[in-house]
Amino acid sequence: MQNSTQTAISKKLIRQISCLSFLMLLASFTLQAQQRAYSLIYSENIKGNTTMFGNSLLHILKSNGSVNTTKMNSNSANGNTTDGNDDANMQHIDIDGTTGIGAATRNSSSADLILPAGTNTIKLARLYWGGRITTSDYDLSTVANQTVKIRKGTTNNYTDVVATGVDQSTISSGYSQYQAYADVTTFIKQNGAGTYTIGNVPLSTGAISGGGNHGGWTIVVVYENDLINYNSVRVYDGFQKVYNDGSPTVSTVTLTGLDVPSGALAASDAQMGVMAWEGDANIYGDFLKINGNTFSNGVNQSDNPWNGTISNNGVHVTTKNPNYTNQMGIDIDMFNVGTGFGISPNDNSVTLQFGTEADQYYPGLFTFSLKMKDPTITLEKLVSDANGNHLAEVNEILTYTLKGSNTGVGNANFIELIDTLPNTVTYVANSLKVISAPGVTAGAKTDASNDDIAEYIVNGTKKTIKFRLGTGATSTLGGTLAENETYEVQFQVKVNVPAQGGVPSIMNIARVSSKSDAEVVFTDDATAIINPEEGPLPVTLEKFTATLINSSRAQIDWSTSMEINCSRYIVQKSYDGNTFTDGTVVAGHGTTNLLNSYSITDDVSAAGNMVYYRLKQIDLDGKVNLSKVIAVKLKKENQVVSVSPNPFTNYLNVNMEWSKSEVITARVINIQGKEVASKSIQVTKGVNYVRIDELSKLPSGNYFLQFISATERFTQKVTK
Repeated sequence: MQNSTQTAISKKLIRQISCLSFLMLLASFTLQAQQRAYSLIYSENIKGNTTMFGNSLLHILKSNGSVNTTKMNSNSANGNTTDGNDDANMQHIDIDGTTGIGAATRNSSSADLILPAGTNTIKLARLYWGGRITTSDYDLSTVANQTVKIRKGTTNNYTDVVATGVDQSTISSGYSQYQAYADVTTFIKQNGAGTYTIGNVPLSTGAISGGGNHGGWTIVVVYENDLINYNSVRVYDGFQKVYNDGSPTVSTVTLTGLDVPSGALAASDAQMGVMAWEGDANIYGDFLKINGNTFSNGVNQSDNPWNGTISNNGVHVTTKNPNYTNQMGIDIDMFNVGTGFGISPNDNSVTLQFGTEADQYYPGLFTFSLKMKDPTITLEKLVSDANGNHLAEVNEILTYTLKGSNTGVGNANFIELIDTLPNTVTYVANSLKVISAPGVTAGAKTDASNDDIAEYIVNGTKKTIKFRLGTGATSTLGGTLAENETYEVQFQVKVNVPAQGGVPSIMNIARVSSKSDAEVVFTDDATAIINPEEGPLPVTLEKFTATLINSSRAQIDWSTSMEINCSRYIVQKSYDGNTFTDGTVVAGHGTTNLLNSYSITDDVSAAGNMVYYRLKQIDLDGKVNLSKVIAVKLKKENQVVSVSPNPFTNYLNVNMEWSKSEVITARVINIQGKEVASKSIQVTKGVNYVRIDELSKLPSGNYFLQFISATERFTQKVTK
């Protein structure tokens, strides 16, 4: 058995081969006897998936030399048949024919690699070939019998591929079953999706009992594509003989390192692929159990899953040449296992059981692709005052309560809660407290760093509260909030004596951040505002509210029961709660004691997660007064999947969702709402990769990155 060091060396050497015309790697070749334990050969969480494609290389000929297409396609609707390859005249499939390029191959067949729309990056491609041989026909220790041919299409020149390993099991005296494999990542990466032909595989022909002659090939591919959800992709291979030898037999294998994502799985959220050798469609009594649950689908019955099919979710794959329904000795099946097979969130392993009553077969390859679920982290911030009158008074103690939850179906990992204090308040020492949080002991926490999950940080004039929350949280890293788990924390501040004038509105913004299992960042912001002891407006303000109408408009309403010399109102807006700009002007009613109501709508498409409003009231003599500040939390129809780097220097890379293919406008807007950069971008339906360049000349500060079309828009806050 090839150990992990040999495997690593082999992969490194393969990558160093610059010429693909002859992939020969004798130094890494190993000949395995009888069986090889299954091991994990690829493991990554990627925006991508895995697929398998392949075909048979032997078929049944009639006595007149023609193909017995009836037997090769005699499967009933459920995949079963009464025809098998025992004692059948099995001969080479050779789509190359006798003339032209590739005519010298002993056998050849083709199948299509089908990849999704968008840009696909091949991460792994591994070719497997094998079947039944007699030792007098082929000595697999020789280079000639370790070599097969691959080409893109059906007419291009072939490239030789040499096995990096061979698994071989004795069937009976002079006969053996084998499986060979080689890395073809570079070749598939260079050629992409489409038809591939494999030929010249060592296979014995003719009629024989005890399983019959057979042979074929499979290519497993892992690909990355930004338009696809994050998936946990795992590929395992090995070589195990399942043989009854006269009595029912069950073989059990546990595959570890599966790393099932958090969040409940729908049926299509988990897909498994299998490749096995030598199953007979006309022999019943076999089974595959996944975590104790018997597998079956439309063309793979519960008592006959190893029936020579090439299928995808219970449907025969037809993109191959020749296109038989019964491969007479090789199975390549992919099927959904998200429900009904005991694969649970956060599992690290899956147990497979192979059984037979009268057959023998050799499972060789398994793939798993499990959709990674996103969290939805939320934050709410409340403030209460010691006097209980909901006003901020000098030297009064204010208590801030921050609470939220994970309402998504995936884990929210590395939870950090940060609140930066305004200069209008002073932190009350040793007031950090956890009310409740999973995995965290409730109660008071110290202000110091590196001793518990909370700290008070002073960096020059910047003063910050930080909590690390969730199961597994430490003094340096946040923990995990599972689906529907909640948290609540508190701290206190004291209202400062103002340097001049009255106490201003006290407002500060908190942010909770987390990462999904795929390490995509998710955040939420919350603002708490408490106003001074005496209202600044020379009007009696009965109501002042802001409501989100849709993702791009907010409605601001206010009413007064008395106005004195009121000339006009200007609705001011801010994207950060500090810098306000003038907006809509609304005429006042001079002096009146009647109830007056006002209402406007405002464009909030350039805002991030929050937008802030206040009223600028101007008297007839020009005197200006300001109202309290109110905040609106925005809900976006689309979602930025990731933005990097953030903070940025010269450019931004963005992965974002969009509902249709169209040309949109990307804009960079400063905190005052002024556009400082823009470009037109063609996007497609789904997740898109966008790069915004030439940002090096922008001054440091906060910006909003906005994407907009006639019907859709969203905005993400970024920092330089």
